[in-house]
Amino acid sequence: MIVRSYLDFRVVVLVGFAAFLLQGCGEDRQKANTSPPPVAVVVSPAALMDLNNGRTFVGRVEAIDKVQIRARVQGFLQQRLFSEGAEVKKGHILYKIEAEPFELAVQQAEANVASAEAGLTLAQQTFDRTKELASRATASQASLDQAQSTLAQAKSNLRAREADLQTAKLNLGYTTIEAPMDGRVGRSAYSVGNLVGPDSGQLALLVAQDPVYVSFPVPQWLLIQVRRAGRGPDSVYVKLKLSDGTEYDQRGAIEFTEVQSTASTDSILVRAKVPNPDRLLVDQQLVSVDVIRKEPEKKLVISQAALLLDQQGSYVLAVDGESKVAIKRIEVGEQNGTSIVVKAGLKAGDKVIVSGHQKVRPGAVVTATMAEELNKSPAIQHGN
Repeated sequence: MIVRSYLDFRVVVLVGFAAFLLQGCGEDRQKANTSPPPVAVVVSPAALMDLNNGRTFVGRVEAIDKVQIRARVQGFLQQRLFSEGAEVKKGHILYKIEAEPFELAVQQAEANVASAEAGLTLAQQTFDRTKELASRATASQASLDQAQSTLAQAKSNLRAREADLQTAKLNLGYTTIEAPMDGRVGRSAYSVGNLVGPDSGQLALLVAQDPVYVSFPVPQWLLIQVRRAGRGPDSVYVKLKLSDGTEYDQRGAIEFTEVQSTASTDSILVRAKVPNPDRLLVDQQLVSVDVIRKEPEKKLVISQAALLLDQQGSYVLAVDGESKVAIKRIEVGEQNGTSIVVKAGLKAGDKVIVSGHQKVRPGAVVTATMAEELNKSPAIQHGN
């Protein structure tokens, strides 16, 4: 009985062990047949976009015309006929210098001309009589020569007196100082009653207001690229930003490029003409200059979040039509906001991973969600 009980116990143990082994094998087979779910990633398509390729520079406003108002004759200022800072038209009288001394000079010159004319008349008559007498041999040749010389001197004297009269009239005209162009006149350096003259320096500054120039330096390498691309000044326009950050509402056009480079900065000065109807631009004002292409250029772009780098260069992880991940080597161009231009390696519509790179490997199957769909999600929009 003891032997049989022992045998039954051994049988029970063996059966239990066999059942345990079978259960373990079943679990292993179940685990082997269960594969992990695909990794979830966010993708965004490569797309063609219109890019203006604008560049920004620091520029300075310059008046197209700027004139220093000066006195051309010496005298006392009698009147100032403008308000400092006001706009004036061409021909507007700015200053008047005391004119009486110059009027007297004109009268004196006129008298001198009259005297010279009388002297010329007498010399002409004397010459005519002497010439007639000499023809009848009743006057000597010496008398004729003397009369001819006196006549020539009288003519020269008249021309000199006439020139003096013209000078006197010019000086009288200079006592009235007019604006040579339209513009805004600045502060007056002299007050009424001051003695002014050619050596007094600038009486006031007259600055043209509309249009104005904006000059800005452009790096030499950038101009070389633009010229090699065959793009000229007519292919772009200029927009300005003022010091308060607002955008100026008038467009400008590039019309001049300096003929030599600045040695210290290896840049070339470029000048644009910009309308200034509201007088917001002031001479020597600093502005931000955006140079923008008139016709936008379509370029293939991807989100900057998709760009990866290794020792071989730039690449992205793309998801194909079977939801498999593949490495694609790309050649990148300039950055435009949060996007980056792709020169080679992708085509429009290719889906690239922008979130979840670290969780996938090439060849893996993924569950891709478009970034645009996530942005439209109410949870995203409300911050939930």
